[in-house]
Amino acid sequence: MLIGASEIQRIRDYQPRVRPQESVIKAAVSIILRDGEHGTELLMMQRAKHENDPWSGQMSFPGGKIEREDADSKAAAVREAFEEVGAELTDDDFIGQLDDLYGLKINDVFSVHIACFVFKPQRELDLLANYEVADMVWLPISVLDDRANAFDYKHPKDPALSMPAVMIDQSKEQILWGLSLRMLANLHELLEWPMQVLTEAERGVLKGMETRKLSRENADKITKSIASRGKS
Repeated sequence: MLIGASEIQRIRDYQPRVRPQESVIKAAVSIILRDGEHGTELLMMQRAKHENDPWSGQMSFPGGKIEREDADSKAAAVREAFEEVGAELTDDDFIGQLDDLYGLKINDVFSVHIACFVFKPQRELDLLANYEVADMVWLPISVLDDRANAFDYKHPKDPALSMPAVMIDQSKEQILWGLSLRMLANLHELLEWPMQVLTEAERGVLKGMETRKLSRENADKITKSIASRGKS
């Protein structure tokens, strides 16, 4: 599967839905594309395990909290990509922006608000992971077109919440789920591509995640963890 010229133009032309809902953290991420031997690949990172990180060990796109010194959310995404994985992104690499997304609600407030930006550099990136990153993966987008990669995932902070997911590497506990999977579902929907790894019902679950809440017994602990992460 290849994101070619026509798909890139569709992303460029798209007018993203940007929403100002209240959240604990406002963040921005970069989806970085490249053409690989078997089609388009996406740069993902596995976060280093840390007891104070609410996303410890999880697969994600480079990104993080929007800081006061950032000119805007796109600038934050570019800065975080450089800090976390050494990717130097420029305006020439920028393709477009996807819809804003929100995490689960905790005590009636969204846990996180994420702006998502898409880049495709026309050169090989000199990547270098920092201390926040345990591993980096160039994930073929074709992985999302194979139902055999589907995985039923239990939320690590609230096992009562079952979520659709995609297995990347079981031996490394690399599982694509949550907000990152929702971003790619949005990208596929924008491109009018099928996403065979998910059933229609599972796509519906992803779209409805913003209406779900973590159990109250876990809410206070997670809120403190996210707020602590936001201050770091």
